[in-house]
Amino acid sequence: MRQARRWASVALSGLVAASLCLAAPGLTVAASGGTEVLDWKVEGSVEAGGMYSFGQRGSSKFNEYRDMDNGFVGELTLRGEKKDSPYHFDLRAKNPARDDQGYEGEFGRFGMFRLDLGWDRTPHVLSNSARTIWQESGGNFTLPTGQLRTDIATIFTGAVASTVRDTINGLLRPVDLGFNTDVARAGLKLTPTEELQFDIEYSNLRRQGYRPLGTTFVFQVHELAVPIENYTHEVKFGAEYARPDWALQFGYTGSIFQNEFSSYIWDHPQYATDTATTPSRGQISTAPDNFAHTFSLTGTSALPLNSRVSGTFAYSLLRQDETFLPNIYNTAVASTNADDAGKTSPDAKADILLGNIQLTSRPIKQVTATARYRFFEYMNDMPQHVFTGTSFPEGMGTAQTHATLQERFTKQNAGFDLGWRPIRPVSLKAGYEYEHWNRGDREARSTDEHTGKFSVDTTPVDWFLGRVTYSHSQRWVEGYQQMSTGELPQQVKFDQADRRRNRLDLLAQFTWDTVSLAPTFGFALDDYYNSDYGLKKADYYAPGVSLGWTPLKWLTLSADYTYEYYKYTHQSRYRGFPTTTAGNDIPANDWESRSKDEFHNVGLHAVLDLVPKKFDVSLGYVVTFGYTTIRNRNLGAFTLTSAQAFDYDKVYNILQTFKFVARYHLTEKLQARLGYAYERYNERDFARDPMKPFMGDVDTSAAGIRSVFLGATQPNYEAHILSAFLRYEF
Repeated sequence: MRQARRWASVALSGLVAASLCLAAPGLTVAASGGTEVLDWKVEGSVEAGGMYSFGQRGSSKFNEYRDMDNGFVGELTLRGEKKDSPYHFDLRAKNPARDDQGYEGEFGRFGMFRLDLGWDRTPHVLSNSARTIWQESGGNFTLPTGQLRTDIATIFTGAVASTVRDTINGLLRPVDLGFNTDVARAGLKLTPTEELQFDIEYSNLRRQGYRPLGTTFVFQVHELAVPIENYTHEVKFGAEYARPDWALQFGYTGSIFQNEFSSYIWDHPQYATDTATTPSRGQISTAPDNFAHTFSLTGTSALPLNSRVSGTFAYSLLRQDETFLPNIYNTAVASTNADDAGKTSPDAKADILLGNIQLTSRPIKQVTATARYRFFEYMNDMPQHVFTGTSFPEGMGTAQTHATLQERFTKQNAGFDLGWRPIRPVSLKAGYEYEHWNRGDREARSTDEHTGKFSVDTTPVDWFLGRVTYSHSQRWVEGYQQMSTGELPQQVKFDQADRRRNRLDLLAQFTWDTVSLAPTFGFALDDYYNSDYGLKKADYYAPGVSLGWTPLKWLTLSADYTYEYYKYTHQSRYRGFPTTTAGNDIPANDWESRSKDEFHNVGLHAVLDLVPKKFDVSLGYVVTFGYTTIRNRNLGAFTLTSAQAFDYDKVYNILQTFKFVARYHLTEKLQARLGYAYERYNERDFARDPMKPFMGDVDTSAAGIRSVFLGATQPNYEAHILSAFLRYEF
């Protein structure tokens, strides 16, 4: 049924586009001859054609962010100006009735107003191989009722691998994992005078579809295909008054987030009825409804000595007061949706204060100076909520007390740059940056980072440009203390650790008559020199080169290559449970992990203008290699068997794309285009490849056998894509 509706919509879109193809040239024949249609001079283009692909098209990687279904593809653009009048319009439509369609429109009067309208859809296909044992209705996931429900619970309680596997397979149904992101927008720009301008804009972002959601429930993993439908409404207003020497701008942004689902509830396969220690259903909350308001004021003014000052002040209010869900979804255990003080909603309030100022000056011709300061404060005024209940929301475990945290921080940045051109071919620039954080909810009370930077640009001859940029920064941390007793006491989290950073970037451009060459090189080294455990080093370098060559008037060749290398060194300790037991928490069980991410990107392209202004051919080949290697080793004679370090299997992915496009101009305004593309994707990932609904053959523990997954993967694929289009420009 879904496929039938799909082809019906494609057929209808093809009919509409065909009508446009026939009607648009007819309406504009007069315009192409030098006259107007209904007092409007109209120009534009209409393109209509089709796409057909074959091969291994079932992988979600093939159409992850695009609609690759076979059928009609079209595009229309129209631009017009009214005769003897300043009115104009601009219309664009792309891929009607496909999941990657888009529409834009503009109408206005030059120097007075402009109205913008638009709507587009972006698909995101997550997996085409997912299957689930639950039936879903409105976020409620259920298993069969009655005696069958009891039998399923009995089978899962027994935890016999073959029986649980057969039961899961018998209940499975396919489910599409993916969602569409729709964005609609409307804006009006008014310029009643040269100095005054108003901007009003509204946008609506909607996400709808299904995505995976995993949760741990009574020590078992349950993965669900949950429906999503949420909206973000945003309103913007801006007013600007500008004079030659100064300008002032006011802005407002209002944002409202609405979620159609407040929670997801599902049956536990192992328990058919609620008891004090075994709940039959689980519940997890979703992102709550919320709203935000942001007010800003920006000003700029000219100063003596070729100087200018500009500044911005902004204040944001973030609010959320969604009703609490029951803390325990178990009918056999007392439950409440209130904290210990009887509050049933968070009354969440957070404010953001932002201010920055920048001064630029050019006191003499060869020197430019810039100084800046930025202040940012996140203020969390939500009252603290204390919940006394059980350690698990299923109603299990020893009673504990949990309290919400008031996250807040202040960040300040200051810096200056000084530019100097001592001689015409050389430009020098030096600068300094300072960053200070105050955190109220993290392990480190404050951090300070100082950065010095220097760059040189040189153009000694017309055919050469060289650029070197270097920066060195040092970050110090004050008062780092562990907030969790379960963490290794000596471990320091990398975003709050003392760090020494060096970065170097090189660029050279050579441009001759028929050849252009641009080698590049980037290097960065992060050294967490005071961290005994956690991330200790992070290295990065990326050489690359781009080459262009036109050996003949009708032939243009280009090639480019980049290599990116990331290396991370991490040190930790295997700690047995409980850690208080002698021999479980000792340096002999320390281990080190060194991981590398490598990316190779190669591109080859050619353009053959075989018959000038009549027939040309484009060829292109792009291949991307990605590799991840993780090597682990023990740093001592480990005392626990579980502390032995092993290497992980190598992870890689390779995407190859070849494209051929031939374009023939039937007339000056009409052209035909044929295209062929070949795509091949190969991936190997030890963490994802074994995924399937039953994982008992991978995790043979009782909890692992009882866990239920979606089995969502992105298989390798090899596909061929053919396309044909007619394009008419008028």
